[in-house]
Formats: sequence, C-alpha cells, structure tokens
Amino acid sequence: MQLRLLVLSVAMLALGDRASAASKADASFQDCHTCPVMVVVPAGQYLMGTAKAVQVPSEVPAELDPIEVRIERSFALGRFEVTRAEYAEFARATGRDRERVRCRTWVKERQGFRDLEIPWDAPNIPAVPRADHPATCVDWHDAHAYAEWLAGRTGQPYRLPSEAEWEYAAKAGSEALQPWGAADRCHCEFANSNDRATMARYPLAWGMVDCDDGFPDIAPVGSLRPNAFGLYDMIGNVWEWIEDCSTLTYFGRPTDQRAWVWDGGCKRRIQRGGGWSTGPERSRPGFHGDGDDEDRADFAGFRIARDLP
Repeated sequence: MQLRLLVLSVAMLALGDRASAASKADASFQDCHTCPVMVVVPAGQYLMGTAKAVQVPSEVPAELDPIEVRIERSFALGRFEVTRAEYAEFARATGRDRERVRCRTWVKERQGFRDLEIPWDAPNIPAVPRADHPATCVDWHDAHAYAEWLAGRTGQPYRLPSEAEWEYAAKAGSEALQPWGAADRCHCEFANSNDRATMARYPLAWGMVDCDDGFPDIAPVGSLRPNAFGLYDMIGNVWEWIEDCSTLTYFGRPTDQRAWVWDGGCKRRIQRGGGWSTGPERSRPGFHGDGDDEDRADFAGFRIARDLP
C-alpha cells in the first residue's frame, strides 16, 4: 500500500501544473486543446532599443537611445501569432462573428490599401484564408478582449505582452540589428516581410529585402524558422499589438518588464514586429511602431502572453 502511494505521489509530481512543468527554457504548454501553444521565456536582462554599435537611421528616437531592462520573472508567450481559428472561437462566443468592422485591406482595383466595412475574417488578404493564418482586422481592444476571454475560460492570467517582454523575446539573446545576421537570404528564412515575392504581386512604394520567402502576403503561422527561444514570426507576417501606450522616447519608462501605460489609458498603442508588407527599415526587433487603438488592418494581428506561477 505504501509503495502504491509512493508511486502515485511521484506520478502526480511528474504531471503537476503544466506551466510549472514548463519552467525550463524551450518548454511549451497549452491550457486547453484549442488554446494557443505557449513558450516559457526565461528571465534575463537586455538592451531595449538598438545597440549603438549596430544602429542605422530610424524614424523613432526611442530605438536610438537604448536602455537596460531586466526581465525579473519568466513568462509565457504564444509560440505563434493568434490564429484565425483561435480568434474565431472567441468571436463566436462574444458575438463578434456577426459584426462588420472598418479594416484597411489591399484593393486590387485601386492598387493600394483602403478602409472597407467588412467582417473581421473577410479581408482581401490572404486571397485563400486558412485556419492557421494569423487573425487580422483586429484592433487593440479586440486583442485585449481576447486575452480577457481566454483568461476567464481557463482561469489563467492571459494578457497582451508588454513592450519590454516582446522585444526581449524577439531578440532572444542577440544584440545584433537582426538576430539572424545581415544577409537578405537569412531574412527570408526567419521573417515574412516585403520581398521579391511580395513586390511581384503588390506595387508597394517602399524598400524590400532582396530574397524570396515563398509568400507574397500573409503566411500560415510557423511557416519559417523560429528564433532562439522557439518563437515563430516575431518579425514579419503581421504587426502585433502590445499593451503599452505609444511613446517617442524610453526616458522615464520602467526598467523592468512592466507595461508603460498612463492613468486613464491612451489612444495610441505600441505595435511591434512588422508585417508581410513591411520593408526592411522597420523589420527588426528594435523598431518601435504604433497605431490608433481602433485601427484594423490585414497586416496587423497580435500574440498572447501569460503570467507564470
């Protein structure tokens, strides 16, 4: 009897809480079979912004004035951007599947992006949507509501990532301008950005990377290589909504992983990572973009974060 109890106790300890069991680097878990796959990101310290030695001209002053940030607690971040299938479950549960939204999407006849009143899941890009494409045509409030809904459904503390957490996870231990190096061909192995495939179909009026990743627009999540933390599409595919309010400088911001938000909220929120149509000048971990919190576009989505015990 004592032996059976001992075996049972060992088995229970081995199972444990899924997040606790995933406390090692590269560990992953799911809180339900339709929940996003989460990757445990270890604690650490890094330079937020772009290191002086590798800086290039930037339209955002914050990037060129980097600060030391300490990630004091490990946290979990979605292995992939939230997919259409994952968001659709939330949309059905909350009635958003019956709404039309104002979304900026590519209009072939106009050869450019235009704002259209459409269902969230019916942008013109991609032409043939798949369940594993990232969810787009969602604003910051939609992304925030998804996190709250998922937290309520699972009883776990889901949320949007802070800007400090996102950049730390995107750099994954590297202080280079791009974690994969300077070669354009390497860019196309890790990031779905404006490249030869995109420019062949869409006459975009900005720079491109001189390679071809095989995707002229949005790619299914996880189609390219992951970074050193095991996270996919941290650069490219879709811009990702962040919890923080928009700022031009990092002066005065927290030097830990907390989000920088104002009392009473703010109208503009940070977006990170660039999208399928973004040029190389913005497609890097240190670039700090933003948008109106009610903006929706076929090149913007989000990724979810979760606190760990």
